[in-house]
Amino acid sequence: MNYADPVSIRLDIAQSIAAPLRMPVAEAAEKFMRVPKGGANSIPWDASLAPYVIEPMNCLASREYDAVIFVGPARTGKTNGLIEGWLTHVLICDPSDMLIVQLTEEKAREFSKKRVDRCLRVSPELNKRLSPFRNDNNVHDKIFRDGTYLKIGWPSINVLSSSDYRYVALTDYDRWDTDIDGEGDGFSLASKRTTTFMSSGMTMAESSPGFDVEDPRWRAKTPHEAPPCEGIISLYNQGDRRKLYWQCPHQDCREYFQPVYETFAGYDKAPDAKTASDGVYMVCPHCGGRIDSHQKRGLNKQGVWLKEGEVIDKHGVVSGEARKSRIASFWMEGPAAAFQTWKQIVYKYLSAEEEYELTGSQTKLKAVTNTDLGKPYIPRNGVDNCTVEELMARAESGKKRLVPRGVHFLVATIDVQGGRRSRFVVQVIGYGVSGERWLIDRYNIKYSTRSDDDGVVERINPAGYAEDWDLLTSDVIHKTYQLDDDSGRRMPIQFTACDHGGEDGVSDNAYKYYRRLKMTGLHRRFFLVKGASAVNSKIIRQTFPDNTNNSARKAKAFGDVPLYLLQTNELKDRLSAALERDQAGPNYIHFPDWIGEWFYEELTAEVRSNGKWTKISARARNEAIDLFCYANAILLLKGYDKIKWDNPPAWAKDWATNPNLLTNEAANHVAVKTEPIPKPKKKKASSGFLSNTNKGSSWL
Repeated sequence: MNYADPVSIRLDIAQSIAAPLRMPVAEAAEKFMRVPKGGANSIPWDASLAPYVIEPMNCLASREYDAVIFVGPARTGKTNGLIEGWLTHVLICDPSDMLIVQLTEEKAREFSKKRVDRCLRVSPELNKRLSPFRNDNNVHDKIFRDGTYLKIGWPSINVLSSSDYRYVALTDYDRWDTDIDGEGDGFSLASKRTTTFMSSGMTMAESSPGFDVEDPRWRAKTPHEAPPCEGIISLYNQGDRRKLYWQCPHQDCREYFQPVYETFAGYDKAPDAKTASDGVYMVCPHCGGRIDSHQKRGLNKQGVWLKEGEVIDKHGVVSGEARKSRIASFWMEGPAAAFQTWKQIVYKYLSAEEEYELTGSQTKLKAVTNTDLGKPYIPRNGVDNCTVEELMARAESGKKRLVPRGVHFLVATIDVQGGRRSRFVVQVIGYGVSGERWLIDRYNIKYSTRSDDDGVVERINPAGYAEDWDLLTSDVIHKTYQLDDDSGRRMPIQFTACDHGGEDGVSDNAYKYYRRLKMTGLHRRFFLVKGASAVNSKIIRQTFPDNTNNSARKAKAFGDVPLYLLQTNELKDRLSAALERDQAGPNYIHFPDWIGEWFYEELTAEVRSNGKWTKISARARNEAIDLFCYANAILLLKGYDKIKWDNPPAWAKDWATNPNLLTNEAANHVAVKTEPIPKPKKKKASSGFLSNTNKGSSWL
């Protein structure tokens, strides 16, 4: 085709000087946009499938607002309407430069190829507006015949600074970093790009919630107020706070209500998640009438968005004083999502609840709450809700340091304490089926095998003396405990985890100790761990520190010793959930009655605040929490949570078949110390040529 012919030139000029079409965004999308369905197939965009996006879409072309915020779960059709539908309106009705920001560079590339390119190709009115020149159409930049420029980028200071755009769309906002390259939050940076265009500029952000509620004790002061959170929920609270309402289909009611998870019923008495989800229905909170899932599409079609301060009666009359804002903010929850069934929502949520009950992990529960329910997650704190007295009341009587029935194997965990009261703090936990566990022992290793000049045993110094670490071999790794069955058999420590940090010198000596264990094969049961609560990191991650080329580092790490980094916030969430359980069974923790009150004070020494666990005071001791978490992390590494208990690995079998249990005779060759080595009395110094007191003969 000859693009320089008079017809083409006339078309380009006509498009560039054409007056904007006065048409709502949703109407333009329905008239001009086609949705790719795979291959060469496509269908017109149908507003009736997700009618709740019509009002947010139309606000995008309103000069009354500077921004539109949409909070909703996955599978609502929000991306199709708010991004591609808006782009269609921009290109056809009111052309101007536009920026679309995806989560990452990879996601931007995928969105460009799979969504934008396909939409432009199958929509005739959009396709003919593309520039005919190949260089004007690449993955991240697209130029159209009338000069309109479309940029598809990702959250970085290069993308979100300098250039001006009349329209900016931010997708999946709550998965972004909260601080973009140290320059501030993404929404503030993006909205600055549109200020040149004053009231005609527009910034849009959409996402499912992704940040935890900062204050679990929060209570809403107004009907549409959202909890205190970072991200998209915070932006929603700054706006006019619109919530979606359905009208009860029962003729004797006809009142309006919000479709939320709490209005579901019919699933709470089934024996499993699948059966429960099959019976779900909705109940009108006004009349108690039953609403079935097949009615959802009709309810959505008649749905109404109400701003904060507005109310609606059964006749559809809206009254009240609406909240004023330059931001039009919308929040809908999972039950109204067009492309997700009620069965799917309930099944996912109940499955996540089951996992939480069994493992204490809130990861799946948080994901379902955010992406399927469309709600910010309120962490289920347990430790800060349990008092010392409540935990002590659960203590069970029994002989001290005997392994009770139900324990299949033992895990020892070690915390390294430095300074004037340097010591190894050791905690031994017995594990049974499905996370049930027992506190078996808790003791300190305080004294070394070294003596001073007067023969007094010296306190251990994990930072200064590498040989002090060898006490862990005899006093922990080789330690055994008698079974509570009068058989005389003993259970060994199966795994040992030790914190490798602390004073200067601790890490270096920890690495040296691991290398000595490797010479005897004991390293397979010994793990060095370190807390590293990076957001969204794996719960336990293997690394091999290597500072060979860094002379400033005192610890000699050569990349030969594995160090396991722990997501401590997640591990403490799991411990919190376990402490919440008050009946024996999966994930329950048994405490012996011989342990002191100090232990329970350690267990309640932290609270969860702003998404992180912190000590209640700088002087609070929290070793019990950390040591429980080390054990849980190592067992996750060893696949404990995936054990099929009808056929567990040999080390996790019960007493009748566990090959690791020892007879008294077999255990006797292991040096086991049950108490710290006491300080001996001072001895009178001798006077010989070997004595330091003999100043003239101290050459040895």
